[in-house]
Amino acid sequence: MPGYDGYDGAAAHLEAAKRRTRQRSLIRHPQLLKQVVERVRNSWTPEQIGNRLIHEDAHLRVFRKTIYRYMYSKEGMAQEHWWYLPEHRKARRPRRACKRQAPKFDRDVSILFRPDNVAHRRES
Repeated sequence: MPGYDGYDGAAAHLEAAKRRTRQRSLIRHPQLLKQVVERVRNSWTPEQIGNRLIHEDAHLRVFRKTIYRYMYSKEGMAQEHWWYLPEHRKARRPRRACKRQAPKFDRDVSILFRPDNVAHRRES
């Protein structure tokens, strides 16, 4: 529609579909993947690799989450890249995978079991 200057749902849908089907950066750029895999095999952590690429002012950069995502993807698992990570686990742990905290107050202690001198106190 000529002169229409608003939201177009069909166009937005097509743009979203394009973004969704875009390949991951490490798969799109084989030379970057080669650098990352080489450094991981030389005992670099994904954090070190990402920061080094920023400081080298490299044209192609990759963030640590992207590296972890690739290492634990089907392609990375098939080539056993996960083995070279600092904590070589076969699967990533959930972010908040920790034990449940103990309650702050003991559940067996009730207000009904207060000492007598405290229970019969009055405000003056």
